[in-house]
Amino acid sequence: AIIAAAVYFFLVPSHASVSSISGLGIVLANFVPLPLSAITMILNVVLLIIGFLTCGREFGAKTVYTSILLPLFLALLERLFPGIGSLTDSQELDVLCYILVVSVGLSILFNRNASSGGLDIVAKILNKYLHIELGRAMSLSGICVALSAALVYDKKTVVLSVLGTYFNGLVLDHFIFDHNIKRRVCIITKKEEELRRFILDDLH
Repeated sequence: AIIAAAVYFFLVPSHASVSSISGLGIVLANFVPLPLSAITMILNVVLLIIGFLTCGREFGAKTVYTSILLPLFLALLERLFPGIGSLTDSQELDVLCYILVVSVGLSILFNRNASSGGLDIVAKILNKYLHIELGRAMSLSGICVALSAALVYDKKTVVLSVLGTYFNGLVLDHFIFDHNIKRRVCIITKKEEELRRFILDDLH
């Protein structure tokens, strides 16, 4: 619901194509006479089928659930707020608000070991067959989606799409990994038992 709201209220009015299947859907909506929710649903279902055929059951029920639910929430927002314009009256602020709001939604999903489908599936396919790191594969697919804005929109929108994709990754890293960071430390000492007691009893 949070991700769908970010897409509908901020990404759609800005016309930016920021690293998501919904972003690609915004571009394709200029060529296909279907609402964004329908295009997103079709793209997600096609990617899920390709994902299952190429990567097996790696994605699990959560990814299927979110891939289907996201376009349904978009369809609901299209019904409730038809033809809504920019809430900020600024393309740059729309992109910024989208990044902040969508990062909250995505971080909740990732921390529940789920994903929003879409580009995550593309990244896993690239990882499996081209042996590209998952993070790099996500960035690569995101940049390709951002550049697709050049097919329809002006140079400013394309630049905002690319910058939005980059900053979206940075904000996500901050939201997710800063909270879950773990460090492994190896201490070489002759006072092993004394150190163990200090760590467990004093440092807890």
